[in-house]
Amino acid sequence: MNSSYSLTSWILILAPLTIFLIITIWVINILNISPQWKPAVPIVIGFATLFLLIGVFIRTKFGKFAL
Repeated sequence: MNSSYSLTSWILILAPLTIFLIITIWVINILNISPQWKPAVPIVIGFATLFLLIGVFIRTKFGKFAL
């Protein structure tokens, strides 16, 4: 059994995580504009980091079954 991922698998793994990261940066920029939402920026970064790590874990753990 070939244990390495193909190019298609890497695209399917990294594309959603990259889009998630771009959306997170966009939301942080929007929250940073308004002074009353600036305290929420570290919380958004924390949740984004947590969900990104969970996404990477799920993709590496169960990605072989789905692809």
